[in-house]
Amino acid sequence: MSNDLIEIVLIGIWLTIPAYVANPSAVLFGGGRPMDFEKRLKGERILGDGKTWRGFFGGVFSGILIGVIQIAISSPIDEGHLGFGGYPDFLAVIILLSFGSLMGDVMGSFVKRRLGIKRGQKAPFLDQYDFLIGAWLLLLIFKWQWFFEHFVYWPNTLALITVIILTPFLHKGVNVLGYKMGKKDVPW
Repeated sequence: MSNDLIEIVLIGIWLTIPAYVANPSAVLFGGGRPMDFEKRLKGERILGDGKTWRGFFGGVFSGILIGVIQIAISSPIDEGHLGFGGYPDFLAVIILLSFGSLMGDVMGSFVKRRLGIKRGQKAPFLDQYDFLIGAWLLLLIFKWQWFFEHFVYWPNTLALITVIILTPFLHKGVNVLGYKMGKKDVPW
């Protein structure tokens, strides 16, 4: 692989870090009031105890914080902040990635409850990609041109493919770590 293609792949991963950090950070901040206020839909909890307001906002804050740190690190190297863009674009992208990540996770829980999948039970594909779909969906709605430039137009499609392939492995590793830390009941 040429140096240009390696750079494209690495920048794609770099640009996904706020979403990658926001999602598991919700577990670290979790606890407290459930987002669904313990309400039910057709007999099942809307989301369940695993989705709390403190976890949601803690995760969003963590993703934004890591994105701001990335901007600070990349500023001396690149005026375009290694793909995030200039102000205020980079701030919007970081917020959308972080907020979208947690919205995707919440929607994943909503879908799991509708399918009768209990909290902690495996839901292949949905467990690994819900947060990424949420992050990318918000980018497509509010910053579609940025998303296309960095993940869709060739050769940046390689960044998209890499993130899609890498995500289940990162997801598994982070979940095992969370389990060993006692923050998750199951290692998946």
